[in-house]
Amino acid sequence: MRDFITCLEFLTRVRFSKRTDWRDEDFSRSVPYFPLVGLVIGFLLAAINYSLFYIETPLFLRVTLLLLAEIIITGGLMYDGFMDTADVVFSARSRERMLEIMKDSHVGSNAVLAIIILLLLKIAAYLELSGETLTWVLLTMSVATRTFMVVFIVNFPYARKEGIGHMFTKYAKPFYTYIAFAVCAGIIAACGLQYLAVAGICFTVTLIIAQYLKTQLGGLTGDTYGALTECGNVIYLLTAVFLLR
Repeated sequence: MRDFITCLEFLTRVRFSKRTDWRDEDFSRSVPYFPLVGLVIGFLLAAINYSLFYIETPLFLRVTLLLLAEIIITGGLMYDGFMDTADVVFSARSRERMLEIMKDSHVGSNAVLAIIILLLLKIAAYLELSGETLTWVLLTMSVATRTFMVVFIVNFPYARKEGIGHMFTKYAKPFYTYIAFAVCAGIIAACGLQYLAVAGICFTVTLIIAQYLKTQLGGLTGDTYGALTECGNVIYLLTAVFLLR
C-alpha cells in the first residue's frame, strides 16, 4: 500500500500522507502500480463525464470541464513535461544543448504552439465521441497510457545521471513491465475488447515516438515520460474516434 500511495501522490494531487523522506527505492518500487493510478485518474474523469452527461450539460461546456478536471486531478504534471519536450524536439540543437534547454524553467514558443495543438486535438476528439463511449474511453485511456510509462521507465535508458525520472528507473526491475501489462490488459478487457485494440494501436505509435526521442536525446527523461503520456492520450483518443464512433 505504501508503494501505491507513493505512486498516487506523485502522479496526482491526491494526498494521503505528509511524507518528506522520499528515497529512490520508494519511487522505483511504485512503478508496477502505475496502471492502478491510471485507473484512479480514469475513474474520476469517467465519473465526472458521466455526471455531466447525465445532467445534460451543454457539450462544449462538458468538454471544457473535463479538461479542467484533468488538470486539477493531475496537477498538469504531464503537460509540463510535454511542453518542455516540445521546446527541445523543435530546437534543432545538439544533444547536450537539448538537455540543457529541457532543464530551463522558461517556456518557448514551440511549447506554446504544441500545447495549443494538443488541447485542440483533445477537445475535437471529446466532441466526436458520444457521452457513454467517452466515459469508457477516459477510463481505459488513463490506464493504458500510465502503463506505457512503465515500459519507458524500465526498458529505455535514462538520458541523465540524475533527475526526478531517474529515481523511478534506478532500482526498477524488468518484471515490473509484465506485472503492469497484465493488470492493464485485465482492466481494459473488462471494459470491452474493442478498447484493447485501441490500446494496442496507441502503444505501437507511442513506442515509435519514444524511440525517436531516445535517438535525439540518448535516452528518456522525466519530461519525456510526461510528453509520451500526453501523446499517448491524444493517439488513444484519435484512434477511438475512428474505431469506436
